This record gives sequence, structure tokens and C-alpha cells, in this order.
Amino acid sequence: MSRQRLLVVEDNLGMRGFYDKLLSQVSRNIPLDYFLAKNAPEARRILKDQIVDIVILDWVMPGTDGLQFLKELRADPMHRDLLIIMVSSKSSAQDCAEALDAGADDYLSKPFPVEVLLARLRSLARRQERAWQSPAPVACAGIRLDPSTGTVTSGGKPLHLHPKEMLLLEVFLRRPDVLHPPQELWDRVWGCESENWEHLLVATLSNLKKNLGPKKGEHLQCRRGLGYIFTA
Repeated sequence: MSRQRLLVVEDNLGMRGFYDKLLSQVSRNIPLDYFLAKNAPEARRILKDQIVDIVILDWVMPGTDGLQFLKELRADPMHRDLLIIMVSSKSSAQDCAEALDAGADDYLSKPFPVEVLLARLRSLARRQERAWQSPAPVACAGIRLDPSTGTVTSGGKPLHLHPKEMLLLEVFLRRPDVLHPPQELWDRVWGCESENWEHLLVATLSNLKKNLGPKKGEHLQCRRGLGYIFTA
């Protein structure tokens, strides 16, 4: 496994201590560098000076809150491809959907078991490893996806998708006209356990369909009670 670089943005001193202790233990067994920031300005300084792969981002913070900072990162070409887990005491489906709509790759409600957080981090790390393998581009229905460059075009025009949306689209494009059960899609793209997995999946698929546009989005169809299919 390549060396992972993780940034935690958390204003609560006790939680920062928790992350510091946990990640210090984890780094003894796997190649990991981690950085701790107490707010968005401090996180910006770290991102300016350090290469970071994954961000654990608390939502409720003074000044620039996590959701605002998430939107800022997604709007920045230098950082829009960061893998980001939003962490919050907010636990409603609406809060989860809002974070995903803003560009979070995953959402974790406090309090959470340590094992769940580690599973999410392993899932994101595996996804990053797969991205470096540079599989061949794939095209279907006028949509072309190149995993090696992280680009998607529709009719030759670029589409801007979040990382999870791109991974789901790749599954569909490589196997068009095949019905994919929800659990299969979750396992392929997220690869971890979550109590809210169905909602996370539906919200991400909804965003993907919207971002494909009215015409291309029609190719992505839900077969109620069965799964999802991308028609060629």
C-alpha cells in the first residue's frame, strides 16, 4: 500500500485528542502521515504546504463551518479531488443528503464506533489505489470516462462529477444494459458497512443522474425493488 496522508479538521480539543491517539496507533502498522487542524484557516495552511489524500471534516465549527469549507474545497481545482468524510452530530437523512450534495464522499454521524471510521478510511484508500492503476477508458451512449485522468465527457463536452458519482458511472458504462442490485453497487463503490448505505446510494445516484443532464440522465433508470440499469 502506498503512503496515505490524512488531514483531520476538528474544533473540539477532546476529539482532536481522540484522532491523534487513534491515528498514531494506526500509523505503527500502515504507512500513514496525518495532520490535525482546529479550524478551516488552519486546514487551508496545511493544504497549502502538504500533500493530502483524505480529509476527515467536522461539520459544526466556529467561523467557516465544515459544509462551507467542503464547498470551498470542491470549487478549488487544486483540491476538488480530495477524498472527504464529513463527520457530524447531525444525523438526519436531510443532513446526510446536504453533505453529499455539497461533495462529501462519505458521511459519518457522531458518535461512531472506531471500527466504522477505520473501515471508511480503508475503503477510500482502496479506491485511491485503484485510481492509480489507470484502467482503460470506457465509452457508451455518447459518454466517455477515462479513469487515468479522472475526466468524463458527454458529446465531447466535459462533465463535472464527484468521485463517487464517477465510480458509479464507470460501473454502468462497463456493463450497460445490465441490472445492478443496490447492494452490489454499494459494495463496488463504497466497500464498507453503513447503517445509512441505502440513503447514501440513492442520493449519490440521484446526483449522478442530474449531473448527466436531462438527455443522458434518461439512460440511468431505477427498476423499483430490483436495482439500477444504464441503457445503451
